[in-house]
Amino acid sequence: MRTGRYGRNLVRVIPVLCVGILLLNTYGLYKFAYFGADAFNNLDLVQVKSFPQMVGYILNPVSSYFRPAGMMCYWLLLRFFDLNPVIYRCLMWSLHAANTALGYFILKRLTGSQPGAAVGAMLFASQAVFAEIYWNFGAIFELIAAFFSFVAILLWTCERRSWLQVLLASLALLLAVKGKEMALSIPVIWFSYDLLLRRDMKRMMAAHWVLPSGLVVWYGLSHALAMRGIVANHPYYMSIKWSILATGFGTYFNMLFGTQFPWQIWWIWALVLLLISVLLRSRVALFFQLYVFITFLPVIFLVNHRVALFWYLPFLGVCGLAAILANAVARVIKARNPRWLAESGASAVFALLCWGSFLLHKEATVSQRNWIRDYAGECHAFVLGLRALPPPPWGETIFFNSLPPHFEESVLLTATQVALRRTDLHTKLVSEFPPEARYRLRFQASRLIQLPR
Repeated sequence: MRTGRYGRNLVRVIPVLCVGILLLNTYGLYKFAYFGADAFNNLDLVQVKSFPQMVGYILNPVSSYFRPAGMMCYWLLLRFFDLNPVIYRCLMWSLHAANTALGYFILKRLTGSQPGAAVGAMLFASQAVFAEIYWNFGAIFELIAAFFSFVAILLWTCERRSWLQVLLASLALLLAVKGKEMALSIPVIWFSYDLLLRRDMKRMMAAHWVLPSGLVVWYGLSHALAMRGIVANHPYYMSIKWSILATGFGTYFNMLFGTQFPWQIWWIWALVLLLISVLLRSRVALFFQLYVFITFLPVIFLVNHRVALFWYLPFLGVCGLAAILANAVARVIKARNPRWLAESGASAVFALLCWGSFLLHKEATVSQRNWIRDYAGECHAFVLGLRALPPPPWGETIFFNSLPPHFEESVLLTATQVALRRTDLHTKLVSEFPPEARYRLRFQASRLIQLPR
């Protein structure tokens, strides 16, 4: 009896260990991660803010401050840990690990399958399509938004949902939206769950929809009004057309699978999958398909801003479909084999799947990691060079006649101000130093050099 119980507990622990090892190995690919353009810009914004101001931006429902839940992370880390990249990596990776765990619990609740949920969590843990979350500190917004979105989904999908859980889910939703506006789609996910999957759905429970609906409508309209008049070449310009919707999904699925298929092919496959779900009467499969479609809606119309990182929140839907398929395979194996053999074989196969997932990720991101390693090294050398300078006088202008190869001129000022923790300084990129220039800097041989006057 004890031996059997020990064996079952071991079988349950193996997926956790495998996913944990998968996460650690994936993080190891990006241990060189350092501050980049987005991180410098965001850190520069919070340098002049106080703690009460940051809290106010989060709590104030009408605040228009840029993604305050994510910016609060920058504020705290900058104040307590300065520019120690290890701490920033640990925060990013810890959030992703937490999101992987939350994704597992969501998948397990909705599919009723532990093996299926483990497979879905494995896929989410190490994905090349949103590899930015492993190395780009600017991706904190995706991580924060997904964390609170997943918490909100777990609260909303409780078996017996109370008004307290509605209030807590709505608070989590607000924090998710304050992390990134993409989370505005989450209430539609909740309604889809209530209509498709909730077993004890009653008419009076529809009253639960009022608070999150009002929150989303108000927040969406306020942002839509703020974005009026954006020019057509702006990154966040939206073109709300059926053609943009169709081609947008084709673009994102090509990013996911590394293909170049016409968008029509992806819509045909989507319709085939939808038909199969209807014929099999699988409401769970239908829900996860809707999840992918709905969570992409806030960004699908951004014609000038197609970013693979946007897959982070919607990818849980793909994990859900994979969990359903894994559950079906696991049932067949269990039905045809002794329990001990089925569980042992499943554990071995899962370990191989984790290893294969890691190898696929590693292979798919080779060129990206090489570029990022070079870029991170240049940014690190740039910061070290600035910090080695004698303290500049108040309001000083620092002149540069060259920059690192991958460095952007647009981030020169913010990177300098963040590196020196000074917002009074100015920067200028010149071909020749003016006679009055006291700080003359050149980036050469992977380091920043101060030239004599």
